[in-house]
Amino acid sequence: MPCHVPDFATHKRNTDALFSEAFVIASLWAEKHFDQFTVDEFGDLLRRLAADDSTAQQIPKLTKIEEGLDAAGVANLVNEIRRNKPRVRDWPQMFRYSWIASTLDAASQDDPDIRGFKGATHNGFVDDFVRLDKERIAKAAERVRRAHGLRAVEAMNEHPDQQHLIKAEAAKVKRHLPLRKVFAQSADVLTAVCPCWMASPLSVSQLLDGGKQYFDFVIFDEASQVLPEDAVPALLRGKKVVVAGDNKQLPPTTFFAASDEDEYAADEEVGAAEGFESLLDMMIPFVRSSYLDWHYRSRDEALINFSNFYIYQDRLVTFPGPGGPPGISHEVVQQEPGIDGQEESAASEVRKVVDLVIHHAREHPRETLGVITMGIKHMNRVQAALDRELDGHPEIKTFFDPAAQERFFVKNLERVQGDERDAIIISIGYAKDRAGNLPLRFGPLLSEGGCRRLNVAVTRARQRVTVVSSFSHTDIDLRRVRAGSGVALLYNYLEYAASNGRRLGDGQLTTIPLNDFEQDVFDVLIAQGLTLIPQVGASQFRIDMVAQHPCKPGRFVLAIECDGATYHSSYTARDRDRLRQKQLENLGWRFHRIWSTDWFMRKEDEVKRAMQAFVEAVADADKLDAGFNRNGDDEGGRHLKSKINGASSSQKKRGERPPIPIRTSIAQYSPHELVQLILWLASDGQLRTDVEIMAEMISVLGFSRRGARIETAIKSALQTYRAGQPRLSVS
Repeated sequence: MPCHVPDFATHKRNTDALFSEAFVIASLWAEKHFDQFTVDEFGDLLRRLAADDSTAQQIPKLTKIEEGLDAAGVANLVNEIRRNKPRVRDWPQMFRYSWIASTLDAASQDDPDIRGFKGATHNGFVDDFVRLDKERIAKAAERVRRAHGLRAVEAMNEHPDQQHLIKAEAAKVKRHLPLRKVFAQSADVLTAVCPCWMASPLSVSQLLDGGKQYFDFVIFDEASQVLPEDAVPALLRGKKVVVAGDNKQLPPTTFFAASDEDEYAADEEVGAAEGFESLLDMMIPFVRSSYLDWHYRSRDEALINFSNFYIYQDRLVTFPGPGGPPGISHEVVQQEPGIDGQEESAASEVRKVVDLVIHHAREHPRETLGVITMGIKHMNRVQAALDRELDGHPEIKTFFDPAAQERFFVKNLERVQGDERDAIIISIGYAKDRAGNLPLRFGPLLSEGGCRRLNVAVTRARQRVTVVSSFSHTDIDLRRVRAGSGVALLYNYLEYAASNGRRLGDGQLTTIPLNDFEQDVFDVLIAQGLTLIPQVGASQFRIDMVAQHPCKPGRFVLAIECDGATYHSSYTARDRDRLRQKQLENLGWRFHRIWSTDWFMRKEDEVKRAMQAFVEAVADADKLDAGFNRNGDDEGGRHLKSKINGASSSQKKRGERPPIPIRTSIAQYSPHELVQLILWLASDGQLRTDVEIMAEMISVLGFSRRGARIETAIKSALQTYRAGQPRLSVS
């Protein structure tokens, strides 16, 4: 076979072309060091490249993406990924971190305070704001008291005859003029000295003459129970009206108009409990309304969640309690079978209620208590049984002292609006008949305002509610109940109480997810060993996360809040930085704030600070559980002290008496000297009427009795003094 050997020139051309292509490939993979490859290794690479027909199609797209990243300023991140070769699944987090870090850098350039932010320093500003806000409120109260005093003095000076009439009536022991007549003759001074009057709407006509608008404002409280015609006498005596009330609670009724003989019948007849249009209902369409949405009474959200869900459409802002025993429970008693007359008041339920009352008086004597029944007959039976039982327990009779500020009571559904107690026992009373059937004759709950009546009953407690009945919610046949009635709501409430306040509607309480910042805090603190529960609460206000006691499951010890959406949603700094936190602390929470800037820039320090706060909170909770009181800021006590000492705190001592000698005649004093003496008398800050200043001036001048010339000279000096004083203005 002939052998063709290429000439040297052809061989050189082929070799040069091969090396040229190799250099192109080597430039694409500089890190592979092709100059160290053997011919076989290089040939293997070429074969693999020739077999890969997909990468070449992707390169233009990848190049375009890389150019876009480079244009977006992410070239350094791409180079870092090339250099360090992290896992592909970590690339999005690296990108997110780079984006957040660059955003922070850009924001820091525009606002240097961001880099300079330190949580400890900002907390100091918050503490200063809280202190100054409290001082401002106290000063405002002092200004109001001072303005009231000045106005009273001005009124007495302008109407001395009215002042004399009031003092004369006050000095009498008997045969006083009727208040209506005194008011008509001295209204200017009476309303200045006593600017706030309180009376029932029906008593206004008896107390006040109707010929004048004596008051700037007439305020109706519990207006949902006031008939419009009963409000007219009060409306005529004021220039403006403020109507406060809850149209989801008791409406006006003729319930108490029944005679004693008809009392039992009225309890069962629907007509007696039917509601009429109230003053509140009449005013709502015509005046601007404002809602008071923050709920303060309940120390456990379970006590208000039911009404908030079913009655107020979740409008109320409630605050979660720090855990512990359930705030609401249901005691189902066994009804004695085969006994007639149990439908209106079950005997076994009466005994159970009495036992619970006695137990409360023994175990919780410092907590107030009230019993609410659905009907009057059951109320009377409970009261009678309790009276008999107390005869054998003299050691707890002090708990039932009728003179106590919040005395124990047993009341039916219609009489409890406006009452509140630490603990409430709700006794249903109604029971099954002899055959075991449950008649749905539930008295006032059957009327149009049945839901409103039940709403009143279930919102009276501050700390806990115990529901007692001889049947459960499953015994109520909803097919026989009108939707939206009070009986249907009772079914839901018994179901809610049986679940210890966890079940609302068709499911459990809804949860709200954490945002990314809160989730990062949550994950890091969980990794540190804390047991956390996110978004604790049942209303629109939630605590971002709470830490549980390490040895007591369900015992919350620390509320941890971040400056996220909940914090920024507050309209005012007072809500955001004082009132909300103060309310949580009043409920027993310890509070810890984590600022996002601190967390992002100094995470390790913030983690240590949070763990230290947790350790202190656990120690504090252990002390509280052992019966010790927390030594905290007693805002209420200090406020009470400031009210008691408010007048004396503004008093000043007089300086030295002006060097004006005592003379024998008023004519020997110049008008300037008399004004100087009046200024000295007033330098102690006390408010005095002209009559009082006149009496003191006569004593200071050394006169034993007054005459016309003395009074004329002092009055002239008083006019000069008054002319130089700033007039009272109200803004």
